[in-house]
Amino acid sequence: MKRVLLLSFALVFALLQQVYAQSTTVSGRVTDQATGAGLPGVSVVVKGTTVGATTGADGAYTVSVPAGSNTLVFRYIGYANVERAIGNASTINVGLSVDDKQLSELVVVGYGVTTEKLSTQSIATVDAESFRNTPLTSPQQLLQGQAAGVQMTNSSGVLGAASSVRIRGAASITAGGDPLYVIDGVPLNNSDSYSQLQGGSARLNPLLNINPNDIESMSVLKDAAAVAIYGSRGANGVVLINTKSGSKNQKTVVSFDYFTGISQPTKLLKYMSAEEYATFRNTYGAAQSATFKPATYDLTNTYDWVEGVVQTGKVSSYNVSARGGNEKTTFYIGGTYSDESGFTIGNELEKLSGRLNLKHDVTENIEVGVNYSLSNSDMRRVGLENSTAAPLTGAYLQSPFVTPYGADGQFQNTGFIVNSIAQDALTKNDFNLMRSTGNAYAQVTFLKDFKFKTDWGIDLLETDSKYRNPDLLSPGGYGYRSNVSDNKWLVTNTLHYNKFLAESGHTFGVLLGHSYETSRFDDIFVEGSGFASDDLPNVASASTPISTSASGSAWALESYFGRVNYDYNSKYLFEATLRRDGSSRFGADYKYGTFYAASVGWVLTEENFLQNANFLNFLKLTSSYGTAGNDQIGNFAYLGLFSGGGGADYNGQAGLIPTTVANSDLRWEETAQFDVTLNATVFERLDLEVSYYNKETVSLLANQPYPYTTGFASATRNIGEMRNRGVDLMITSRNIATDDFQWTTTLNMGFLDNEILSLPANKDAEGRDFLAGSTAQRAIVGEDLNTFYLVRYAGINPETGDAQWLTKDGEITTTYASSNAVIVGSAIPDYTGGFTNTFRYKAFDLNAFFNFSYGNKVLIDGLRFTENPGGAFNKSTDLLDYWTPENKDAFFPALSSPTAPFFNRLSTSQLQDGSYLRLKTFSVGYNVPTELLSKTRVFSTARVYLLGQNLWTLTADNFRGPDPEVSASGGNNQIAGESFFALPQPRTITAGVNLTF
Repeated sequence: MKRVLLLSFALVFALLQQVYAQSTTVSGRVTDQATGAGLPGVSVVVKGTTVGATTGADGAYTVSVPAGSNTLVFRYIGYANVERAIGNASTINVGLSVDDKQLSELVVVGYGVTTEKLSTQSIATVDAESFRNTPLTSPQQLLQGQAAGVQMTNSSGVLGAASSVRIRGAASITAGGDPLYVIDGVPLNNSDSYSQLQGGSARLNPLLNINPNDIESMSVLKDAAAVAIYGSRGANGVVLINTKSGSKNQKTVVSFDYFTGISQPTKLLKYMSAEEYATFRNTYGAAQSATFKPATYDLTNTYDWVEGVVQTGKVSSYNVSARGGNEKTTFYIGGTYSDESGFTIGNELEKLSGRLNLKHDVTENIEVGVNYSLSNSDMRRVGLENSTAAPLTGAYLQSPFVTPYGADGQFQNTGFIVNSIAQDALTKNDFNLMRSTGNAYAQVTFLKDFKFKTDWGIDLLETDSKYRNPDLLSPGGYGYRSNVSDNKWLVTNTLHYNKFLAESGHTFGVLLGHSYETSRFDDIFVEGSGFASDDLPNVASASTPISTSASGSAWALESYFGRVNYDYNSKYLFEATLRRDGSSRFGADYKYGTFYAASVGWVLTEENFLQNANFLNFLKLTSSYGTAGNDQIGNFAYLGLFSGGGGADYNGQAGLIPTTVANSDLRWEETAQFDVTLNATVFERLDLEVSYYNKETVSLLANQPYPYTTGFASATRNIGEMRNRGVDLMITSRNIATDDFQWTTTLNMGFLDNEILSLPANKDAEGRDFLAGSTAQRAIVGEDLNTFYLVRYAGINPETGDAQWLTKDGEITTTYASSNAVIVGSAIPDYTGGFTNTFRYKAFDLNAFFNFSYGNKVLIDGLRFTENPGGAFNKSTDLLDYWTPENKDAFFPALSSPTAPFFNRLSTSQLQDGSYLRLKTFSVGYNVPTELLSKTRVFSTARVYLLGQNLWTLTADNFRGPDPEVSASGGNNQIAGESFFALPQPRTITAGVNLTF
């Protein structure tokens, strides 16, 4: 036995000696070709083998090359691969150059970066190139129609109003639906309380103060693998915004961008002229009542209110930026000023912002940096939608025989419907928003494969609202002042480990992290009436204080998270994420929630059996499953709260009243998601991505209605389950690619099916549990979150001229009854998407972008007023199409019909097909040839362009609203697709120039 062992050892030793004798050792240094700086972590592989090494902190490497091998391959993310023949060399130094193609394939993920090839996450990226030279006033505009599965709906044409953004559907009922916005690693605060809503539900845009010119890319994290790293706030998706930076040893480049334009409403509601109004009111009144006495109207003293409040909007924007760097320091600095007025009077927005991004290498192993933005927004505001103080709302309803000026030529009080012309001239309605966002960090590389980063972030916000109405419009005068501050502090510490084992083809990555963030919200509000003079603007001058309030609250979130990545030869991929969050918004027993995800990927084109499939350039299959959470329910929903003031006094003495029902069992809402994605590139010109997902939310946080006898209207409870499932599709085709002419087409579509799986007991007439969102829609078990529940309108009886409705059983009736309401459709589209064609011919470029929505219903609730035959409000011209024996195919009943007064009751008459196709942007540009620019010795590039936005919209034939793109309830998940005189989107024409020096 001993002889056998000795013989075996001798044989192994001899073989090792032979291998050693036949192998050679090669060493060297890998550097950035542009800067000469050493590149750590470069993969150095002996071609045709799994033998290799990685470079150290200074770019040095040593590799043992087996006999018969004669080529080294150098690979590094973001750089072009390099192959070098070995020959008899023992030292090989290599300089790598940046590969623009690889850089375009980099994908920003939570707390890191990966490549499209190696990512197992479902992420939609909108980079700067896709919106370059497009005049944008809000970053959310970048998402509309650009990313499959992302539905962005403009809530209002009012400047500064928030858009509704839903990623793969709403994941909650009442606990928020907006994604988490993260800028350079700092999650932004977002609150409905930043501004007084003034009659509508459209909130203040949370990205109002973010300059689109500073954005390098926006990454939309959609599946569980992508969002799980953000744990408690990932259920509604995450939008990562990366801002611009400089490059090492880059000559300073200065850019100047300017555009100016005009805007008009895309469409207005119909309304009667003075003569039509006078004739209709008298004719209708006489037909309805034998005792009616016709009114006398003075047609020489009328006013067109819509014409009076609609104007040509204007916008101008100036942006200057500079970026560059040397061997140790890179920088980006930018500033923007914009001034915009809306297409209705009184609506103005002026913004000024600046940004500084700086990185510096203290040593080869230590990097420090700062990203900081300071912005200021000044707004003149107008009332929103559900307010007669809103200029266009009042203009539609105001009688044409009511004029802004009285007999003395001075402004007059027009009563319930506000005199919008006087309001614009006399009312002070100003809003100022100051916001600072940013972070400072230090990163240390040690033991070659480890990186430790500490990051300190802020989001500091202050608002100041000033409102002062004159004596004319509010007898005695009225005013208020509101100050809000919401200040967040955040610290994040992460440890990264990345190791490539060249000899075996294994790559490992580990991320460990801890973060703590806290935010303090304070609100001070005072209001008063009774001013001695309109020249006294401050609330302190009011003789009658109405209310004074000051409130404050705070929240905190502590998180521990980790992620493990693995790939084998860039072929088999695996990722796992775990995060544990502790939120101050839950009771002691439920503060912490644990969220996780796991994903796998298979790059099939790396397999031998597809090596001969020349048409197939890339094919990858990925799948993931995981969970994310939601705690967006306010700060103290689990406590039994009391309030003082506001009716809490008792017989003139101080008192407290209960306002919130205690619930110590309140816990995390949790969303689990399964995803399968296929990525492919064929014929080197067609890119395809298709994803199927199934997303289920349990322990839904929602307001459960309470019996009236309890003294509470509702309480926040974990009460139900909901499911979203669908398919995301993305296709990019490089149709033509020659030196002089390029044509690229991109199509993305998101298909969504939403269903309520369970709710607390609250039966409707059919015995199904439901939660009401509004008088028109509700969430119903077995149906979707935004189901319209209305009486069905059946049109005009051509023989009798009576309006008709349907009973629950589908029987025709001429008696309107709200108890006959049934399910009549959904506000959630079957699919949404975008379609883009880009053409470039020599120095000219043309871009046409369409976005679309199909299969959803919208409620144009303002029609209940403009199609009301009674009352003194102005009316739609559609009422002039009333039934007569000669006009049996009429819109409105016979004027004498007993059903005419009920014609405008809430029903499917106001429910419209919300499907649309819109030419969102159309641009034509010209790039000045470089040979002409070189003669100036000033400019390196120059482009001029003309762009139109919302130029054309295709809707259903019978659509009667001003705009099918409506979401007047802003971020309220329970109410979607409803509008009450919401301003339509503006049709804008802009011209601009982009220069670089």
